Amino acid sequence: MDLNLKPATESDFEDYYEIRSGKGDIYWNGYTEKPQKESFRELFLNRLGNARFEKTEDRRIYIVRLNDEEGAYSIGFIQLIKRDDGIDIGYTISESFQRRGYATEALKQAIDLARLLDERIYVQIRDDNIASQGVALKCGFIKTEEYETRNYPQAGEQKLRKYRLV
Repeated sequence: MDLNLKPATESDFEDYYEIRSGKGDIYWNGYTEKPQKESFRELFLNRLGNARFEKTEDRRIYIVRLNDEEGAYSIGFIQLIKRDDGIDIGYTISESFQRRGYATEALKQAIDLARLLDERIYVQIRDDNIASQGVALKCGFIKTEEYETRNYPQAGEQKLRKYRLV
């Protein structure tokens, strides 16, 4: 499998927006419709792969690239988020590329990146997201009893369980 994480650049916005506008990404991230494109572009530009990563809530986006004999494709993204209690890794693989091991491989590579920044690494997953839980467990995370509740403008309150890397 020739899969790599590419630090996001301004030219990756259209691919990123398409991934974030997918039905699954919208649902699992607590929204009811795709993001408004221009305001989303501003967020994206502040989270490029070379973005500052010094204070709490700083973020960096990496594009998951699949290379094959026909070319290279953006099939997902990884986001590293600096939190007070470590690095929170978010990940999405486009629906048409799911169930092929790409999320597991991308998360393993993201762990390597996160370890360069902090040894305390975790992911947060909704309890009904069985597929994402499986990916996290395959990558060495353990389920905790810790939850974070987020309030989304469209979908309301969502509980996310922490899975910590051991």
